[in-house]
Amino acid sequence: MTNVPEHVDVAIIGGGMGGLTAAVALNKAGIEAHLFEQAPAFGQVGGHLTLDTAAIEVLARWGLDGHFREMAVELNGIEVRQIDTGEITAAFPLPDLGSMGVADPNRKGSRVVHAFLRADYLKWLTSLVPAGRLHLGNRLKSLQDVADGAIAEFENGKKVKANYIIGADGIRSMARNLFDPAETLVAPVSVARTMCPVSAMPADIPNDRMRFFDGWAFGDKEANHGTHVLTAPVRGGAFICIDYQLHGGDQLQDCNPWDIPAERIAARLPKETWGPVRALLDARVEVIASYPLQDRPVATKWTSDHIAIIGDAAHAMRPTLGQGACQSIHDVGQLLMDIEAHGLSTAALKAYEAVRAPYVRSIVDVAKNTKVDPKAWKKKIEEEA
Repeated sequence: MTNVPEHVDVAIIGGGMGGLTAAVALNKAGIEAHLFEQAPAFGQVGGHLTLDTAAIEVLARWGLDGHFREMAVELNGIEVRQIDTGEITAAFPLPDLGSMGVADPNRKGSRVVHAFLRADYLKWLTSLVPAGRLHLGNRLKSLQDVADGAIAEFENGKKVKANYIIGADGIRSMARNLFDPAETLVAPVSVARTMCPVSAMPADIPNDRMRFFDGWAFGDKEANHGTHVLTAPVRGGAFICIDYQLHGGDQLQDCNPWDIPAERIAARLPKETWGPVRALLDARVEVIASYPLQDRPVATKWTSDHIAIIGDAAHAMRPTLGQGACQSIHDVGQLLMDIEAHGLSTAALKAYEAVRAPYVRSIVDVAKNTKVDPKAWKKKIEEEA
């Protein structure tokens, strides 16, 4: 753990996707940005994420796209199979945001998506933060905007004053509470995640695409009750990330969320589940972690004179569209563009909010209200064509 400086140009609270990306981007822009993370170390947390071409183009502004493409797997679209037989019922490119109902006419049709492990991305970015500017084990206690900057105080008694503070501290953000303390609600949906080697999948099934094993036939789509399995290739296709999507029913609330018993997941799968899908669970090489989905309205205000919020702190969203990581990176990209235009200033923070807040609301709404039904998504693309 590094010593906490008394004063910095920018203090970033939270070392997730948005926070670490901001730390790297700001320092590359010549701004002294320090990141403060509550965890004592970065662990293997979060499973797989996806970035589409639009987000990768933002990474390219800071020279990060090349290595990202090396560490991620470009997906050959999405394949839908029946969970009981493994029969392929649809295969198509992943639809872009406009085709999913987001108010963006420039993003119709399909998009190219890359899958990667969150832990791999964070480990890589921590190596790019300049020495002495990454401070672990600092849980935020209080935050205030003052006349000439902002002050963050941590539970360990340390305090830092910054010219500007960026709150990237997730859905339960303390920074956001300065502007909008709207309640966080747990949705009746959980995602249980683990990983297995590619050898667990039959050799004639290529590990080059996202796969959705559709379980609606054994649930109730209208009541949003059922179990599905989503897989994605990571680490050059050597591993398969597995998401057990649990809609309604047993949400595993009585379990340790970082070590879910395999038999509880097995009990959620239809008894008719195809053998190769069940085999993935048995071949896991990591513990099963559960992530209850949570809803929190997009913040009504994102900035004060010296504080701004980004990522889930401003606009937590369900994973239906695969946009949580993407939109965090777009936040950072817009903020850096506005700092370039206005300098590191209140004007830059306000310009960032003016662009990002209206745009992201549509994404959050669509992600929340779109049913998990890839075959219906394919139909939308075909109708537009």
